[in-house]
Amino acid sequence: MNVINLSKKTSPSIATFLASLLCLILLLNSACSFVTSQKNEKILDVSLIIPRTNISQGHIFDLQLVLTNPGLYNVHVSRIVLPKEIMNSSRYIGSEPALTLVRNEIGDGLIEMDLTIAPAGQKKYLFRFEAIQSGTLNGSGIVRTDEQEYFFEVFLDIAGVNPEGWQPGTSPLITPTALNPLPWQAVVQIEAIVEVNDKETVGWAGSGTIISADGLILTNASLVLSGRFYQVKSLVVSLTVAEDAPPVPTYYASIVQADEALDLAVIKPYKDLDGNSLNYDLLNLPFVPLSDSYELNVGDSINILGYPEIKGETGTLTLTREEIRDIISEENSGNHAVIQTSNMISGGYSGGSAVNVEGELIGVPTLAGSGDLNDVIADCNALVDTNRDGYVDDYDSCVPTAGLIDNLRPINLAKDLVNAARTGEVAIAAGNAIGGSFTPIGQVIFEDDFSDPKSGWNDIVTEEGERKYENGEYSLRIIKPKSLVWSDQEYLYDPIIIEADVRVVNSVGNADYGFVCGLVDKEHYYALEISEDGYYSIWKQDGEKTSILVDWSYSQEIAGGGTFRLSAQCGSEQLVLGLDGIILATVSDPSFQRGGVGMLAGTLDLTGFTVAFDNLQLIN
Repeated sequence: MNVINLSKKTSPSIATFLASLLCLILLLNSACSFVTSQKNEKILDVSLIIPRTNISQGHIFDLQLVLTNPGLYNVHVSRIVLPKEIMNSSRYIGSEPALTLVRNEIGDGLIEMDLTIAPAGQKKYLFRFEAIQSGTLNGSGIVRTDEQEYFFEVFLDIAGVNPEGWQPGTSPLITPTALNPLPWQAVVQIEAIVEVNDKETVGWAGSGTIISADGLILTNASLVLSGRFYQVKSLVVSLTVAEDAPPVPTYYASIVQADEALDLAVIKPYKDLDGNSLNYDLLNLPFVPLSDSYELNVGDSINILGYPEIKGETGTLTLTREEIRDIISEENSGNHAVIQTSNMISGGYSGGSAVNVEGELIGVPTLAGSGDLNDVIADCNALVDTNRDGYVDDYDSCVPTAGLIDNLRPINLAKDLVNAARTGEVAIAAGNAIGGSFTPIGQVIFEDDFSDPKSGWNDIVTEEGERKYENGEYSLRIIKPKSLVWSDQEYLYDPIIIEADVRVVNSVGNADYGFVCGLVDKEHYYALEISEDGYYSIWKQDGEKTSILVDWSYSQEIAGGGTFRLSAQCGSEQLVLGLDGIILATVSDPSFQRGGVGMLAGTLDLTGFTVAFDNLQLIN
């Protein structure tokens, strides 16, 4: 055992020294006897005994605090403070003898007491912990007496769980033998912290898999990247310390690699929750080896682990056993682009671990490509008033917190990201157009260059905004925040294509604009839009409910700005949004009904946005 003695003592007073010196002088004349007086000093020796042997993540360890009174007077102890560094990185089990411990606002462990230690007396307290976080734990504790405070230092090195087949001193990037066929220790929960009304809160959560001993975590891009309405401020990683216990928040992580089109990302912890940087040589986290997804076959058994939410609460680690139902290709990703499971699984597994019977990672569950999410989302967390009705409720664009998915991204599609992350390369590939040419086929049934102010569009000012012919164009200007304005005509065709040149005249940074179609009234219509900050979406208003058919997705082409040739096809078979002849998004909605078509613009919290349309065509 190591013993750290950190007593604080007081030196004899100057008054005592001067009195002694005076008596010595008087003694030379035999005028006085030598009498010394010492201040009534109360002192305490504080010693901390820490384990001499190595401690590993998940192990139980003891710290013993020894309080000794070497003085001549009683010492009264009123408080012991255990440092937040050890309280936050370990699970406090208890003490011998038993003491009542509470946590203060910064995480220290406070023990209020009424202890008197007599001269030459001693009191020992043993504090028991379970190591949760690996790395170096360093913090200062306090023993408070009536006279003063005595500080003691806690300094411990906690080794990570050592996967079978991995030897100390070798590179942590060497792929080990699987932890076991169900490598639960390597599954983590990831929480995205967003800011809503100037307050940070958990916006959404999902799962991830540790794939290297130094902490690389493979998950979904949609879980860690910001969206149009939700800016991710930080990512919190919670470790699995037991199969039957909730995950323990442990690290802040940053994005190393992300590909929004694949919905794959690699993140890495960079500090603990107290803000301390990490020693990656000591981290030594349990991790899962990567398989070869090209070797998978239809009918193979797989296990999927993750942290699905149940009624908004995160429970313990959950397992589902599935079979591979299909392996399909994609135009941009090639063969073995999507693995489909035999049954639908909870959306909370998104980002988690799909492993084969040997415990190797074969894929990552993803919401991408799961079809119409409105049919499978069971719960949704709305944080922003996206439909501009003045309320944040279930009618707004939301973040899915539960639902059903049946898609996995094969691990081979992630290997380029993983290899780049291992070399320290940082890159984020934003989502782009799905590709393919948007070439309108049909007959032009109406066209307008807006040179004639009587060509049939509204020229009006309302509380929400202004619509008018201006300088050979048709412009929409927003006057009131959280407003949508449009101008339409009744061309009742199915399908119908609308195209126009669009340019932003006065920018506010995050306004949206495009086309409206299927317009029955102010509460029933479809919108196909792009935004100033580089996003695109297809959505519909059906009474009070706003349904997002294609969620707001980022495109570098839109973010570049400029004058665009914007296209939209509306019909019961398909809705398509195109930009400069390239398809951005496509979705089907059999409930589509013919209605008016027109130009549309809107803002969230700002006013003054103006967009101009020109050279409009309607095609059937």
